[in-house]
Amino acid sequence: MNSRNCVSLSATPATIIVDKPYYDLESTITVIDLLTRQRVVDGVEIQNLAEWRRESPPRDDITGERYTAWKKSPKYTVEEIADLLCGLPILSIHANRDVGIYLCSGKDYDITTGKTLLCESLELAEKVKAPLCVIHLWDTWKPDFDVSVLKTVLGEAESCYTAKASVENVPTHMKGVTPFDLVREFEWITLDTRWAALYDELAQFELIRSQIVNIHLRGELQKGRWVLNSAPFTFSEALTLFKTWEYRNVLTVEPEGGIRCCKVEDLKAAMDSVRNWDNELNSR
Repeated sequence: MNSRNCVSLSATPATIIVDKPYYDLESTITVIDLLTRQRVVDGVEIQNLAEWRRESPPRDDITGERYTAWKKSPKYTVEEIADLLCGLPILSIHANRDVGIYLCSGKDYDITTGKTLLCESLELAEKVKAPLCVIHLWDTWKPDFDVSVLKTVLGEAESCYTAKASVENVPTHMKGVTPFDLVREFEWITLDTRWAALYDELAQFELIRSQIVNIHLRGELQKGRWVLNSAPFTFSEALTLFKTWEYRNVLTVEPEGGIRCCKVEDLKAAMDSVRNWDNELNSR
């Protein structure tokens, strides 16, 4: 990874600023072009959406809204997505969010599907020259699963591709463990501040900071700045903490609500606040 931080944005929810749904890939590309031309970001994170998959609808779908979106969305192969994204500054691919659900189902067919989804996202990362692939490796609702099996599956898949397989600290219902306990077992980690806030364990990640290659900065856009609600720390306090860690990998902002009515200028100002922190760190 570079010696400086790369400032990134999750491009999927950003399609709202051009009044298009999150699953509209062509609009996602339009937004990426807009953001990079105005130097809002160094690059973006792209979700390999389950909505684009022909074979089956999303399983990570509590409300049924994603099933509705799946029925409306165009379908793409990995090759088709890669061709459309060719030449764009993709810093990370977020793997299909159903990977962990399939891998932890206990059914042979589902486990095979989970492995396929994992490899497809790693392949997409390789094709678009993204150095990272973010993965939800377990079923957040599953009360019990074998972490060693997940490690084996991930290792076998990662060995075939160039991208680093970065496991996100998503919630867990496994008794007696937290997301921190689970992700620390893996070589590469994506630290999501929302989930760290939910378990109040952000400070613990300093112990494994050398494994963190991507940080998901969750925030709501409010008047040109990012605000993290319902957390024991603020957005800026999290950045300050990462500065003390001398963190120098990817910073990926994930917008939450409030972006629909914003102007591009507001988004640029908010992203500049992250970049300015980054420049201060790099000038040390």
